[in-house]
Amino acid sequence: MINRKLTYWLVVCLSWLWLALGAAAGYAQDEREAETFAGTVSAAQSSMMADPNAALQLSQRAGQLAAQLPAPDRDIAHATAWWLQSEALTRLGRSEEAYPVALRALEQLGENPAPAKLTGDIYTSLGRIEKVLGQHGSALERYQQAYEIYRGIDERRSESIALQSMASIYTDAQQYDRAVEYFENALARYQDPSLDLAAHNNMANALTQLEAFERAAVSFTRARELAREMESPILEARILNNLANMYILAGRYDEAEAAIDEAFVRVADDGTFEWVRFFWGVRAQIAHARGESRDALRFLAVALEGVDSRETNQTFMELHGSAAEIYAENGEWDSAYEHLRAFKRLTDERADFASSANAALMGAQFDFAEQELEIQQLRSASLEQALQLSRSRQRQNTIVAIGVGAALLGAIIFFVMQGRAARARARYLSEALYRDAATGLPTCAALAQALRAALTEQGQVPAVMAFQITRRRQLEGALGYNAFAKLEIATARRLGRCFKGAKVHRLSSGLFGLVAPTNDLDACRGLMAGVLRMFDSPVKIENASIDVSLVAGLAHDNDVDQSLQQLNLAIDRARREASSIAVFDASEYGDPAANLTLMSEMLEATERGEMRLHYQPQFNIRTGRFECVEALCRWQHPERGFIPPDQFIAKAEETGHIKALTEWCLRRVLDDQRRLLAAGIPLGFAVNISATLVGDRDFARRVQPMIASACGPLTLEITETAVLSSPDLALEHLAMWRESGARISIDDYGTGQSSLAYLQRIPSDELKLDRQFVADVGGSSRGRLLVKSTVDLAHNLGLELVAEGVETETELATLKLLGCDYLQGFYLSKPLPLDTLESFLIGYQDMPDNETRQA
Repeated sequence: MINRKLTYWLVVCLSWLWLALGAAAGYAQDEREAETFAGTVSAAQSSMMADPNAALQLSQRAGQLAAQLPAPDRDIAHATAWWLQSEALTRLGRSEEAYPVALRALEQLGENPAPAKLTGDIYTSLGRIEKVLGQHGSALERYQQAYEIYRGIDERRSESIALQSMASIYTDAQQYDRAVEYFENALARYQDPSLDLAAHNNMANALTQLEAFERAAVSFTRARELAREMESPILEARILNNLANMYILAGRYDEAEAAIDEAFVRVADDGTFEWVRFFWGVRAQIAHARGESRDALRFLAVALEGVDSRETNQTFMELHGSAAEIYAENGEWDSAYEHLRAFKRLTDERADFASSANAALMGAQFDFAEQELEIQQLRSASLEQALQLSRSRQRQNTIVAIGVGAALLGAIIFFVMQGRAARARARYLSEALYRDAATGLPTCAALAQALRAALTEQGQVPAVMAFQITRRRQLEGALGYNAFAKLEIATARRLGRCFKGAKVHRLSSGLFGLVAPTNDLDACRGLMAGVLRMFDSPVKIENASIDVSLVAGLAHDNDVDQSLQQLNLAIDRARREASSIAVFDASEYGDPAANLTLMSEMLEATERGEMRLHYQPQFNIRTGRFECVEALCRWQHPERGFIPPDQFIAKAEETGHIKALTEWCLRRVLDDQRRLLAAGIPLGFAVNISATLVGDRDFARRVQPMIASACGPLTLEITETAVLSSPDLALEHLAMWRESGARISIDDYGTGQSSLAYLQRIPSDELKLDRQFVADVGGSSRGRLLVKSTVDLAHNLGLELVAEGVETETELATLKLLGCDYLQGFYLSKPLPLDTLESFLIGYQDMPDNETRQA
């Protein structure tokens, strides 16, 4: 009996032990499967941008693994795998396949899914797919749902994705200004290489459409850097292709060729990368622009190999437009008409796409200031608006296609009259190129043609004048596109009457150009002043009176392209200086091509070691020590020799290259500060920040961690004008930098638009008194009084005062008596390279009251 009981309990215990071991093994197996699934998902996400094919395979594998997970986790795992599959399919251009997969992922989460990140991600994917399919209303709703979820769970990276998605709808609607704003805000939301790459590339494309070519080049450059960091030659090649297209639009064919050549280096032309055909298309455009017809046709044949023009999608639109133009100019009319038909089909689709996007945006508002991301109400866009947005050659192709539509149809019907029809079609092509579709005014191309004709007949290019409507964007927004076109027509007519019926050309939106009646620039200025007075009375359109004010530009060069380029620079100068008339001044701008080359060389100089920093010490009067230095750029060009800062800093600001230069400068300063500290010399450093960068969100975000990493005092010197253009944004950035540890110095105080209101608002630590005030202290009681009052003002506001430009012993002694805190100038020390600075500081630790030391 006892043996039987023992046997019974032994069996029971062994059974429980077996069950426990089985459960433990099951748990371990479940945990291993979960880890395998998580690793596969992570790998799919990592490869999504660089290699979507690999991402698709990994996400399909994740779906298989999801089926093996225990029930509580299986639904979420399936939803995750299907979401990733839809993402990969979308990136591979298979949106119609991706859509049901993404819907399946959403359904897997139930009827009322929880506000989790995965839910937001699926909404974002659905929005992206619906946008591609032309369902902009649904796409916008998905993005809104996703954004609300991300905001609620404080998922800032995903917020950035949502912002970029909103920007893409603005791009589809051809509202490129707003698209750029959204991309900038997306960059400010979160730092991430893949997101930043997409934002910079897409923002650069939008800037290209706005013809802001230098800003676009900066964004393309940043996108390329990120592609390199991600080790993705395919992404870099596509960015280079976009960059080359931008250079073509800008008329910079050598740079376009260099960019596309580099794209070919990044990927093999072996048929595995479909996008390579568009690289050949770029080469064809470059050859065509240079008049190299045989090469253009040869490159075009490679680009179009195996392409059925009846089945192409939007990515082929510009290629069809270029092909139509190249074939037409080479007399290959059948091929030209084939591609014109394809181009017309795609432009019609794009116009419908833009209208759909605008309709979706109607009434929706997203307010960045309140961080609620509400898109401002937009007006509907028509095909005419698409034609108006850019005067680039690609947009002129759109005009060509629409203009020749009727002629194309007639040519097909009357094919037997091929010779006559060919000539007619050529006339239509010419008409569309040289006449603006919306206003009927001759285009910029027509003005260039007139100038070349004058050069042939008279042996010289006449002077050219331009008139720009000053409130163009506000007027266009208030009136609507069609009414604004009528305002342009009325303005052009009045200009024509002022010049006795001269032909007025529409160069771009609100900008008109015409051949000057004389090459006497002084006489032209007088005539233009009279024209501006003629606009004191309103311009009437549709029973409405519109106040129109103009600024004018004037240029004269014996090269047609240079003359038109200079005309644009003159208008830019008039707007920038708020003057009514500006004449192009070669001494101010120099050769634009040379300036662009100089900027490219400047960035290369920072990498080759030609650009260096010299440091000018600042002397603390109270402690008797040099406690800070100001960083100043010095460029020793291997061929041109020393290039003074005033020859490249201003140009860098104009072209947008100042951002890259300043970031390089900050990195060098921080490295040099650490080096001196390691040598036992703690020292503050000051860096000049351009006014254009203080309000730049991307720059502010990028330099913040640099500031925080400083191992000693770091001062950022700004001018008073830095806060004038965007005061709220500028003040926000200054406060952010200050919170990160920087000191803020107001440089050149008293020389700009000094305002006590701004001085009170700017979060600053010191004022720098300009040299022109320092120079007067020795011999002028009025000068000493001005300096003393400025010193007292600074001290009363809790600021230190630095007097720069000290060049004599008298100035030094007087400024000490007037109460200045720091002195800087050649009398104390010239700017020194780092090695010399280190020796100087070791040898001159302090300055006795009875001795002045000079380096």
